[in-house]
Amino acid sequence: MSNLPPDTPAAPPQLRDTFGRVHNSLRISVTDRCNIRCFYCMPAENVQFKPREEILSFEEIVRLVRALVPLGVDKLRLTGGEPLVRADIVELVEQLARLPGIRDLAMTTNGLLLADTAAALKRAGLQRLNVSLDALSEVNFQRVARRPGVHRVLEGIAAAQAAGFERIRLNAVAIRGIIEEEVEP
Repeated sequence: MSNLPPDTPAAPPQLRDTFGRVHNSLRISVTDRCNIRCFYCMPAENVQFKPREEILSFEEIVRLVRALVPLGVDKLRLTGGEPLVRADIVELVEQLARLPGIRDLAMTTNGLLLADTAAALKRAGLQRLNVSLDALSEVNFQRVARRPGVHRVLEGIAAAQAAGFERIRLNAVAIRGIIEEEVEP
């Protein structure tokens, strides 16, 4: 009889940072383009976007995620810019949702295009939404975003609820001179 411990399966490899923390989530910026110009995020005019050939293709994104799943990545968040300006974003969501090992698939959006895409995103497998909404009045929305559209964001949130999204988080940047008017005492 041997004094060796019984064979135990080796732990799967994990992504660890220099502090030893395990990382299981990945944020993927699918584009640097955006359909608004929030003053805290980008200049109002003359934005220098990356050449399209420098933006990851959907095939490259799926290949990257496939390589990271065996290392323990099981949560994905699609961001931008504004991910919904990317053509065929629903197709990418569908491809990522089908990957074995992905248990959470979320998207951060400004919501302007959400009313037109919420149902398709839900059917494709998107599970959660973060919607950026820095103001509730059109006047303040335009002060922040430099474009009109608060009603479109609110319509997008309503469409997401109607499509069956149960986990919708609202993100807001607290901006002096705007937030005070938006929050009830």
